[in-house]
Amino acid sequence: MGDPKMNIVEYRIILPTTVPKYIIGNLFMCVKRTRETASNGEGIEIIKNEPYTNENESGQFTHKIFHFKSQVPGAIRWAVPDKYLHIHEKSHNAYPHFHTLYESPGMKEDFYLLVESMHHTYVKGEEINDNALNLPPEELKIRKVVNLDIIDGKPEAKPELDLHGYICPEGGILEKLEGSPDKAKEDKLPKWIEKYNGDLMVCIKVVKFKFKWFGLQSLVQNHALNNVFPNTFLESYRAVLKWAKDWFPLTIEDIRKMEAELQNEQKSTTFETD
Repeated sequence: MGDPKMNIVEYRIILPTTVPKYIIGNLFMCVKRTRETASNGEGIEIIKNEPYTNENESGQFTHKIFHFKSQVPGAIRWAVPDKYLHIHEKSHNAYPHFHTLYESPGMKEDFYLLVESMHHTYVKGEEINDNALNLPPEELKIRKVVNLDIIDGKPEAKPELDLHGYICPEGGILEKLEGSPDKAKEDKLPKWIEKYNGDLMVCIKVVKFKFKWFGLQSLVQNHALNNVFPNTFLESYRAVLKWAKDWFPLTIEDIRKMEAELQNEQKSTTFETD
């Protein structure tokens, strides 16, 4: 079998907040999720979290390792040796732009996953920039655009993350978020924004994914692009909004302190590495 083609999907997610507040909320969510997912040798191991500067931008660099044996779908778990179930995440976060590369030391060049993100204020009624991340013509030709709906999108939210009728004055969400029985298709913006008059922003996430494994290639690529990535984005952003009252008063200095505390806690944590 020859090399698999590169898959490129651009996910667009509109949120009822501002970009500066989203930055705080997203980082808060990452800290909380990292702490919650650590169990039985699995979880997210923080290797580095430090400022960086290059010729184009400055921001925060993080290197994490995802240990996730138990989270691999049963349909393919039997065929995947343990050494492949440790994914390195190297992220350069210079909001509103960030760039995250995922690597599998076990698979080397047979696994490629890049997530590049841009965040903008969204004005209701205006068109979203159709090439916010400046993809070249050859990549635009194969790119698929998918709009994700934080309220009515599939999968349905866990009960604790359900945003139907959600309002949070302490978190800057001053109007109820209302779903719609007439759900928009993935190439259209979600219906809930038509009734919402508060702050809005859009997260644009371009995922470039290639996976080479005889017998599993198509199954994994389709499952990742149609389920894993969109489901992860939706659950993460629903959590950001549900936890708004906890992070809304915080500053970036508060977040950096929380990150340092978490990294220090992990010194006594043992992760399974084989």
